Amino acid sequence: MITGFAGLTYKKFEGSTFQLLSDVVYNAMEMASVNSNDIDGLFFTMLSGTFDGKANIHFPSFQIPAFLGIKPRYIDIVDYGGPSALTMVYRAEKLVNSGEIDTALCIVGGKGSFLRENKVTADSVDKFYNISLTPFDEFFRVYEDMNPVTDYALVAKRHQKLFGTTDEQRAMIAVNQRKNAINNEKSLYKSPLSVKDVISSRLVSDPLRLLEIVYPVDGFHAFIVSKHQRNSNLRPLKIHFYGEAHWAEMPPELPDIVYTPTIESSKGVSLEKIDAFELYDSFTITVLLEIEDIGLTEKGKGGKFVEEKDTTFKGEIPINTGGGSLNVGQPAFMSGGVILEEALSQLNGMAKGHQVEGANRVLVNGIGGWNRGHAVTMVLGE
Repeated sequence: MITGFAGLTYKKFEGSTFQLLSDVVYNAMEMASVNSNDIDGLFFTMLSGTFDGKANIHFPSFQIPAFLGIKPRYIDIVDYGGPSALTMVYRAEKLVNSGEIDTALCIVGGKGSFLRENKVTADSVDKFYNISLTPFDEFFRVYEDMNPVTDYALVAKRHQKLFGTTDEQRAMIAVNQRKNAINNEKSLYKSPLSVKDVISSRLVSDPLRLLEIVYPVDGFHAFIVSKHQRNSNLRPLKIHFYGEAHWAEMPPELPDIVYTPTIESSKGVSLEKIDAFELYDSFTITVLLEIEDIGLTEKGKGGKFVEEKDTTFKGEIPINTGGGSLNVGQPAFMSGGVILEEALSQLNGMAKGHQVEGANRVLVNGIGGWNRGHAVTMVLGE
């Protein structure tokens, strides 16, 4: 069971990445009432350039335990990008239930400010370090781009062409998430937002505008999975559903780019009795695709759905109840920790100012590898 969790995000953290990590891990262990000697399982992920600007840290599987003072019997590096946090918790739960470990620490995050200030992202860090990211770079990375913004812009443009989805409909996602963020103490952005504000914000990559795109920040999230409840006051939550899917095809090989692996990872999930949905929100179009691929509406009708449904935390179908990464920020270019922390806050009645009344079951969906690489769907509840 998840007995502790914590998250800290800053627009820019002036200390080291390890110091920031240490602060978050300490908070999570305090909630779980465990210390470093109790941790015998470690799960983590990281992206290039997010540890104090280094392309990578050498042997992180040694350096992270060494810095935190833990001696795990089991280490797992989960490298799915956005959904990694969900998979870590799932695998940790299985190992704890099997008796192989007692207590696991799952961490995700890093510092995004270094790359942000140098006008690159984790997906375009090759430009900064003059390195190659994939064996295929010379074949498909021949143009200057703003990866991943241009990639998602292409998807949004395709969705418009196929289904007539409007800019205003996508903007409604940003507007409703901002309503949820206004009372969330963790939100970076809290001023009210209108469709007109979104539509009139700067065009970054047609058709995506500035207020539809996450802001990379410095931060970590940590989750403790343990067989020991001890003094933790968290509810004994179970994973009621878990599915993951990984697609290897490049865009020209896909049937169409408006589909995500969520179609497969969410196959078989029951949407009945779900009280809130925490959906990966790197961009507004990401949320729109997940709404369709989970099955909240038919493919192509996501725009109409967000136009007609109240998706605020007080609404009929609450989505991204804390404002999501669009308002909290995206730590180290991965938002899985943000949506998982919000789900746990909702389920434990800790979402001050944006609590969904009677939240007993929450669906969390993560996307990674742009919108087409990886997807994990999880339902948490008591």
